[in-house]
Amino acid sequence: MKKNVVLIALILLIAEFSHGQILGGGGAQSRSDSSKNFSFVPIPYVSYSRSIGFGYGLIPMAMYTINKKDTISPQSMTGAMIMGTTNDTWMGGVFGRFFLDEDNYRITMAAITGNVNFQFYPDLPGLPEVVDYSTGLDYINFNIQRKIAPSMYAGLGYIYTHFATNYDIGDIPTDYSDLHGGLLIWSYDKRDDVYYPWEGYLTNFNYNFFPEFFGNAVSSNKITIDHNQYFSTRQKKDVIAARLYIGVGIGDLSFNQQFVLGGKDLRGYSQGEFRGEQIYTLQGEYRWNLTERFGLVGFAGMAMVHNEEMTNNNGTLLPAAGGGFRINVFPKNHLNVGLDAAAGKRDWSVSFQIGETF
Repeated sequence: MKKNVVLIALILLIAEFSHGQILGGGGAQSRSDSSKNFSFVPIPYVSYSRSIGFGYGLIPMAMYTINKKDTISPQSMTGAMIMGTTNDTWMGGVFGRFFLDEDNYRITMAAITGNVNFQFYPDLPGLPEVVDYSTGLDYINFNIQRKIAPSMYAGLGYIYTHFATNYDIGDIPTDYSDLHGGLLIWSYDKRDDVYYPWEGYLTNFNYNFFPEFFGNAVSSNKITIDHNQYFSTRQKKDVIAARLYIGVGIGDLSFNQQFVLGGKDLRGYSQGEFRGEQIYTLQGEYRWNLTERFGLVGFAGMAMVHNEEMTNNNGTLLPAAGGGFRINVFPKNHLNVGLDAAAGKRDWSVSFQIGETF
């Protein structure tokens, strides 16, 4: 409980800090100039996980218009992050999202390096109930989409991940693996805003393929489908949002390629107990905007994970529910940060959010 109180205090400090940076209030120097269509906020990062402990860091972010003559494209975003936790997990990287040529092109990129100390639940004879492991990783993701019809986008991408995994059990040697993947993307975007949708929907279909001729040890494929729906309420003051997510693995998925329940799909799970080659989640959320700067969210959902080779949780219905609050740090785009607390089956989570969860 004391740790949660500390998190709440820190997020309130973020509110005052961000408000000053954007609007020039509270004696802080403004970093935003609407005439230049540019805003910058160095966002402090705080979180708490039952698995990796208390997290801390900094996420400087900028939002800007690439071409001032382009009045159709949403603002682009660039950011960086550096974070660490009390169990010696650490992560650093850069990311960006770019909207070009009157929103005819959308580009997403990320480059991350770090080390994650986590665990899994083998549920096998002769093994402990929980096995700790440490994974060093280097990750690159780049994709580009082109509008091919009104509201419809298609594109290609590339994903590279290097893993170096050490299991805290027996004399198992370090597992080194490199994954080179291609990505096919199809999206249908009827949202009225890409950063904070009030109405409309977004449907995505992603096909990740990792063939042997790319240099992979074995061939594998992952298909993900998600549908996100938005309804405005209280005369467009609040939002009801819903999300359906399906993930299916095909072929020889490695341990690090498995779907792990938690995070975006579904809050309330942070220990990595539920992981497998197929995942199905459904969740809903109410976004209550108290003022222009502050808001609250309440959410609930359920999930199932299938083809869990190491546990007997296969096909178990996994509910979750929780709530949190939001602070609007980029008013022009209504881009929020906030903190969510949620409870699931035998698990719970406290997570830091940049933007909405979906």
